[in-house]
Amino acid sequence: MSASTITLTEEPKAAQVFAFPQRPQDRLRIALHKLDEALRAQARATSDFRSAMGELKSKVGGMQDGMMAYRDALDRTATEIDRAVKKAKELQETAQRMVPQG
Repeated sequence: MSASTITLTEEPKAAQVFAFPQRPQDRLRIALHKLDEALRAQARATSDFRSAMGELKSKVGGMQDGMMAYRDALDRTATEIDRAVKKAKELQETAQRMVPQG
């Protein structure tokens, strides 16, 4: 077996050591502080989520209104097309009657 070598290109960084509170009261105080921070962050996230949902509801409502207006416009156009086709057929029948049969 051959021995492998590790070449370091950078100086290793010194590790940061954080002091761990020794007294239970200090650990509890820090834990409660972290919990309070987490609850505030959760409350902000919940508020942002509700705001986004309200905005989405508004956008969907606007989209529904637009789709209804589009559908109404298509219905009116279809009615006008039916009317135009009917008039074209009437004109065609009139033109055929006017052509001499002979």
